[in-house]
Amino acid sequence: MSGIDVALFREAMGRTASGVTVVTTDGEAGRAGVTVSSLCSLSMEPPSVLFCLNKGSRTLPTLIANGVFAANILAHGQHRVADSFAGLIPELAEDRFAVAQWERLHTGSPVLMGALCRFDCRIAGVFEFGTHHIIAGEVLALASDAAKPLVYSNRAYHKLEVA
Repeated sequence: MSGIDVALFREAMGRTASGVTVVTTDGEAGRAGVTVSSLCSLSMEPPSVLFCLNKGSRTLPTLIANGVFAANILAHGQHRVADSFAGLIPELAEDRFAVAQWERLHTGSPVLMGALCRFDCRIAGVFEFGTHHIIAGEVLALASDAAKPLVYSNRAYHKLEVA
């Protein structure tokens, strides 16, 4: 157990800037999705990404059971999609997918049309650490559009401006 104050740590991490990703899955276990800010590249060979989900996430069991996911990196202007999958739009609680248009690539997971980047993945590993699961995925297909990313920092969305 560290001597770090958890509230102070949470506040410090909230000040960092990150991209916003909606992770989706579909398969025999059902369709689900969640907003994350932890997506990053893992390896170039094989091409792979990772993200983290709290152990209490309602999406986690469905995601693991399906064994596949799509990581949809949001473009500026897609904050409503992020809010929907973060559970912040009560009227969309029953069908978060109704907020946007979707397509399918290789795995059948919902891929967000107009997203900055879409990575269609199979789960390559799930690791527990502290309060979270780390999910590693091998990228089987991808697509991208020329757009500016949606950025999240200090509990707000921002547009990335190039200096």
